[in-house]
Amino acid sequence: MMGALLWTLRYEALMAARRKVVWGAVVPLALLSLLLAVSSPAIIGHADATARTGAAAVLVNTLCTLGVGIALADRLRRALETSGLPELLTATPAAATARTAGTLAGPLLTALAPVAALFLLYAGAVAATDGSPAPLGSAVLALLTAVLPAAALATALGGLLGLLMPVAVARAVLVVIWLWACHFPPSFSPVPTVTGTVLSPLGGYPLVAWAHAPTVWATREGSGALRPAVSDSTALLNLALVLATALACHALGHLVARIRRHGAS
Repeated sequence: MMGALLWTLRYEALMAARRKVVWGAVVPLALLSLLLAVSSPAIIGHADATARTGAAAVLVNTLCTLGVGIALADRLRRALETSGLPELLTATPAAATARTAGTLAGPLLTALAPVAALFLLYAGAVAATDGSPAPLGSAVLALLTAVLPAAALATALGGLLGLLMPVAVARAVLVVIWLWACHFPPSFSPVPTVTGTVLSPLGGYPLVAWAHAPTVWATREGSGALRPAVSDSTALLNLALVLATALACHALGHLVARIRRHGAS
């Protein structure tokens, strides 16, 4: 199973790396995040270096993970429209779980590579200026506990939407959903929103608890059962719920693709 997973990862990563839309959607947003991180008063205004890195992670998790989802929104549709490829992969002696995991993780890791590199470069510069490795450790934790899970959800949700509607429309809908889920706080949104809750893909709870982001990015000044106080347990809950939602969207996307494939045959 491990061999099949690694083969699928390698194949999917190479296919994603050859697509211009991946670099065209992700790299400009990563560079914009870096520019804002070194110039925005909301970030450079923090005296604590780890807080600056945590606040920068919020930017990365807003812009770059959305860029990943936009770039990969046609991922499942392209596989569905590629004649013979699904049947070829099905015929290989590999477990379905390994194949489906590889189809998500391969493109995701390829698209996230420039984001992680630029963010770690920024955090390394902050750490060197501060004379402490803490900002770099904060950045690593942010990538693992907030950025990677959010990017997985954006990729899985974008792929599902790309099957249900034209890709251009799916990308626009993804932007609206992402902003609603990450940056429509209760005081701003006229409709119920998951912003500031343990369901939000922004990952405010892990970013505040483990990456030293400003506390406002967790509850977003809201209250209620879905906006508990920040702690290690609520950060773990936020992380688990984002990953569970990503897995659900990923499984539903493959189910829709399978139904359409059988319907066309």
